[in-house]
Amino acid sequence: MQPLQRIEPDHAPQLGEADDSNSGVAQPILGVIIATAVLYFAKDILMPLAMAAVLAVIFSPIASRLDRYIGRLASSALVVATTAIAISLLTYFLVVQLTAVAVGLTDYSTNIAKKINAVEGATPEWLARIESGVTEVEEQIRQARPHPSRSPSIVESVAGSSTTYTVLKPALPILSSLADLLLVIVLFFFLLYEREYLRDRLVRLAARIRVTLAAEAIATAGSTVSHYLLFFSLVNFGYGVAIAILMWALRLPNPAFWGAMAFLLRFIPYVGAMISAILPALVAFAVSPGWSKSIEVFVAFIMLDQVAAQLVEPFLIGRGIGLSPLALLVSAMFWSWLWGLPGLLLATPLTSCVKVAGDYIPGLNFLSILLGAEEEREDYYDYYRKLLEVDREGARALAVRYCDENGLDRTLSNLILPALAMMGQERTEDHISRENQQFIVDTTDDLIDELGGRFKRPLLIPPLRVLGVCAPGEVHTLGLKIVLELLRQDGVAATFLGKGKTPGEIDQYAKRFVPHIVFLSCTYSDCIPAACDLVRSLKSALPDQMILAGGEAAIAYSADLTAAGCAQTVSTREQARRIVRRYILQRARLRVGAAAPVTPGFTFNTGSPDEASKTTESTVTVPVSPT
Repeated sequence: MQPLQRIEPDHAPQLGEADDSNSGVAQPILGVIIATAVLYFAKDILMPLAMAAVLAVIFSPIASRLDRYIGRLASSALVVATTAIAISLLTYFLVVQLTAVAVGLTDYSTNIAKKINAVEGATPEWLARIESGVTEVEEQIRQARPHPSRSPSIVESVAGSSTTYTVLKPALPILSSLADLLLVIVLFFFLLYEREYLRDRLVRLAARIRVTLAAEAIATAGSTVSHYLLFFSLVNFGYGVAIAILMWALRLPNPAFWGAMAFLLRFIPYVGAMISAILPALVAFAVSPGWSKSIEVFVAFIMLDQVAAQLVEPFLIGRGIGLSPLALLVSAMFWSWLWGLPGLLLATPLTSCVKVAGDYIPGLNFLSILLGAEEEREDYYDYYRKLLEVDREGARALAVRYCDENGLDRTLSNLILPALAMMGQERTEDHISRENQQFIVDTTDDLIDELGGRFKRPLLIPPLRVLGVCAPGEVHTLGLKIVLELLRQDGVAATFLGKGKTPGEIDQYAKRFVPHIVFLSCTYSDCIPAACDLVRSLKSALPDQMILAGGEAAIAYSADLTAAGCAQTVSTREQARRIVRRYILQRARLRVGAAAPVTPGFTFNTGSPDEASKTTESTVTVPVSPT
């Protein structure tokens, strides 16, 4: 975090800016509407493609590992063949077992009838009256309807071709399903085999339409979704195996079938486990003499689902990809409306892909916001939200309370600075207005002064005087004020001169104040010439003082400022505090004579912030006054 942080500059509103903002809001909504229409009307084409893409995403980590040993072609073919065989066997198994369950229930018709009669016998009187009333109304409506006149019998003559159609009609859905399955397998193979080429083409396409999309981002997104869906599938498989074993222990017929159904239906977010528990609970109701086994079966499904969700998934998957539970439920409704049962099963994988795409593609970041989970609340979110609501007192109360509980340093680091960074980013993307930005800056400016005043630390003896100044033309002061407040907590007599001062006014004040260290803030490159002139003027008036500069422009033009007389440019507030602390230590050594050099001076690091901890440093000695 930059100590002298730059807040993105305001831009003057141009003609048509409001229209551009409105169109920026309308474009995503229009895009979603168009995409929904395309998905609905082109589902016959897009559904097999989506299934193949989801399978390719899930099994790409396995294929990548096999690539090292048997090559990309063989690994892709092996993964596709294994997956196709597994899906075919699972489908065949489910059809056969479902038929067996339906046939088996006929053997328990007496038990079912007995329990239904018992339920009807226990029906309350008020409910029986309602049922009787509804039946009477239905009968009266049926009698009031005019009977349709019987039309003459029409003999339908069917040509020879219709006979063939009648024979083949029952087989058409099966043939259509087999054709779709074959298409999915072929697409799955090519998507898996050409995954590297597709990534490169996507990057080139994004560049052509001027969307910032790095190949590393695609690789990271693909890896994130692949591992999430793979481990999620493994968890669901383990859940199905556990259900099958438990149903066998409860002596429920066809336990393997219930395990397979649990495995598939758990892909439906949150309600899948409950749906998969309904049919076996009804079977238990039919085959068992009492009610206890039905309850045991239903509770077993729910309890195992909670164990998988609360214990197994956090261990294997971790935080996952941050999907909101509400977003998953809404997406399940959306995809089932679009594509029926296949869409319901694909809801979680497809929503995961869309969410991660929103994380990495700037134009789709609204999807990440809509689908993202509510992260563990960080205080600066609440603070920033109150600022956006123009709730000055609410933001102040939150900051004061946080400061009293955690101290000034953590308040500035964890509350103020992240909120300012978020403000700068949203202003750059034109998500907030210039008025919002100015309100946030003014409120934060006042809060820094107030929070600093809540912690009075005794000054060092002898006092160390630090002066904070802005380069002529500089308008951003919050980063500099934060550094000065932190130095005050270290016992430094830090003074902020304020912005808008002329070089002459700064020189006159510096001669009266006689600071040991001057912090210069410069974030705009246009201010560098004036900043260099100011440094020369200060060094001419007070040659023994140390001048430190910070800010984006100061770091970028550090050589010019060093040539003008600046001792060092700092890039973080911790680096600035470290330099001051070393200065204080050097003064203390000079006072007691413990390590007085021949020429009193102060040695400090001139390398990068990361080099500050290295043993070998590039150093420079600047003569300073020990008092």
